[in-house]
Amino acid sequence: MLNGRRTDQKYSGSCETRVLRRFQQFANSPTVAEQSLQLFRLIVFNRAIRNGDAHLKNFGVIYDDVKGAAHLAPAYDLVITTAYIPKDRMALTINGSTEWPSGKDLIRFAEGRSLASPRLLRGILEQTCDAISETATHVDTSIESLPDFRDVGGRILSEWHKGIAELLR
Repeated sequence: MLNGRRTDQKYSGSCETRVLRRFQQFANSPTVAEQSLQLFRLIVFNRAIRNGDAHLKNFGVIYDDVKGAAHLAPAYDLVITTAYIPKDRMALTINGSTEWPSGKDLIRFAEGRSLASPRLLRGILEQTCDAISETATHVDTSIESLPDFRDVGGRILSEWHKGIAELLR
């Protein structure tokens, strides 16, 4: 770490340049704008669940064939790192920082890349928070029925609640 930032190669880069811009550069699909918005959804989701392990190798493209269109790969390697490493931060920067961005920061990030209107972007934040809240009810049920899951399940829910609260501020 250098001045509170990760310095190893795996973590170097930013969501702005190393993920979003590169995706837009290489995804030659006619739906690149729609898929860029989907990529933003994934960035929001990783932030909401507090996945500090969302590094460069966790974003990918799939090619239809060697010379075909490239599309955003399905999401993978999603984990709530702060449930295990409480002070974990984001692997990639947003606006130059690995601190967890607020909902307003994420909207500014997306607006600066002309991804969508502020209203649509706020809707994405709200949909993400609603989906996590709905899933949390299932985690609650699992905590009650699986005593061995109580500790980690409680930490996961705590982190999700923090992530949601910070996004909606």
